[in-house]
Amino acid sequence: MKQLASSGIAIVFAAVLIGCVTAAPGADQVKFTGNPDDVSACTAVGNISAEAMANLDPHVAQNFAVGLNANVIFRTGASAVAYHCVNAAVAPQ
Repeated sequence: MKQLASSGIAIVFAAVLIGCVTAAPGADQVKFTGNPDDVSACTAVGNISAEAMANLDPHVAQNFAVGLNANVIFRTGASAVAYHCVNAAVAPQ
Protein backbone atom coordinates (compact mmCIF):
# COMPACT_ATOMS: atom_id res chain seq x y z
CA MET A 1 0.00 0.00 0.00
CA LYS A 2 2.85 2.36 0.85
CA GLN A 3 4.51 1.66 -2.49
CA LEU A 4 1.24 2.38 -4.32
CA ALA A 5 0.92 5.76 -2.57
CA SER A 6 4.53 6.64 -3.43
CA SER A 7 3.94 5.71 -7.07
CA GLY A 8 0.79 7.83 -7.17
CA ILE A 9 2.60 10.85 -5.76
CA ALA A 10 5.42 10.43 -8.29
CA ILE A 11 2.93 10.26 -11.19
CA VAL A 12 1.10 13.40 -10.04
CA PHE A 13 4.39 15.26 -9.58
CA ALA A 14 5.57 14.24 -13.08
CA ALA A 15 2.26 15.34 -14.61
CA VAL A 16 2.55 18.74 -12.95
CA LEU A 17 6.11 19.20 -14.24
CA ILE A 18 5.17 18.17 -17.77
CA GLY A 19 2.16 20.48 -17.80
CA CYS A 20 4.14 23.58 -16.84
CA VAL A 21 5.69 25.53 -19.69
CA THR A 22 7.81 28.60 -19.14
CA ALA A 23 7.04 31.49 -21.46
CA ALA A 24 9.86 32.54 -23.77
CA PRO A 25 10.89 36.21 -23.65
CA GLY A 26 8.26 38.10 -25.63
CA ALA A 27 5.70 35.28 -25.61
CA ASP A 28 3.33 37.30 -23.46
CA GLN A 29 3.14 39.84 -26.30
CA VAL A 30 1.85 37.25 -28.79
CA LYS A 31 -1.92 37.58 -29.22
CA PHE A 32 -4.50 35.04 -30.38
CA THR A 33 -7.26 35.80 -32.86
CA GLY A 34 -9.87 34.00 -34.90
CA ASN A 35 -10.79 37.08 -36.94
CA PRO A 36 -9.21 37.13 -40.43
CA ASP A 37 -9.52 40.94 -40.52
CA ASP A 38 -6.98 41.14 -37.68
CA VAL A 39 -4.26 39.61 -39.87
CA SER A 40 -5.28 40.92 -43.31
CA ALA A 41 -2.38 43.41 -43.42
CA CYS A 42 0.14 41.07 -41.78
CA THR A 43 2.77 38.68 -43.09
CA ALA A 44 2.35 34.95 -42.51
CA VAL A 45 5.60 33.54 -41.11
CA GLY A 46 4.72 29.92 -40.39
CA ASN A 47 2.25 27.31 -39.25
CA ILE A 48 1.61 26.12 -35.72
CA SER A 49 0.70 22.46 -35.37
CA ALA A 50 -2.52 21.11 -33.98
CA GLU A 51 -0.49 19.50 -31.17
CA ALA A 52 0.86 22.87 -30.03
CA MET A 53 -2.58 24.46 -30.26
CA ALA A 54 -4.24 21.58 -28.38
CA ASN A 55 -1.94 21.99 -25.39
CA LEU A 56 -3.77 23.39 -22.38
CA ASP A 57 -0.99 25.91 -21.79
CA PRO A 58 -1.12 28.74 -24.35
CA HIS A 59 2.60 29.38 -23.80
CA VAL A 60 3.39 26.39 -26.02
CA ALA A 61 1.91 28.09 -29.10
CA GLN A 62 3.17 31.52 -28.03
CA ASN A 63 6.73 30.22 -27.60
CA PHE A 64 6.56 28.64 -31.05
CA ALA A 65 5.33 31.94 -32.51
CA VAL A 66 8.20 33.86 -30.90
CA GLY A 67 10.62 31.48 -32.62
CA LEU A 68 9.00 32.45 -35.94
CA ASN A 69 9.20 36.19 -35.13
CA ALA A 70 5.39 36.32 -35.01
CA ASN A 71 3.25 38.47 -32.75
CA VAL A 72 -0.23 37.19 -33.69
CA ILE A 73 -1.56 33.63 -33.84
CA PHE A 74 -4.54 33.18 -36.15
CA ARG A 75 -6.56 30.12 -35.17
CA THR A 76 -7.62 28.01 -38.14
CA GLY A 77 -9.55 25.26 -36.41
CA ALA A 78 -7.26 22.69 -34.81
CA SER A 79 -4.05 24.36 -36.00
CA ALA A 80 -2.99 27.98 -36.53
CA VAL A 81 -0.94 30.35 -38.66
CA ALA A 82 1.65 32.64 -37.10
CA TYR A 83 1.73 36.22 -38.40
CA HIS A 84 4.03 39.17 -37.96
CA CYS A 85 1.94 42.34 -37.83
CA VAL A 86 3.43 45.82 -37.73
CA ASN A 87 0.41 47.11 -35.78
CA ALA A 88 -0.79 44.10 -33.78
CA ALA A 89 -3.85 45.77 -32.26
CA VAL A 90 -5.59 42.48 -31.52
CA ALA A 91 -7.76 42.39 -28.43
CA PRO A 92 -6.60 39.75 -25.91
CA GLN A 93 -8.68 36.57 -25.87
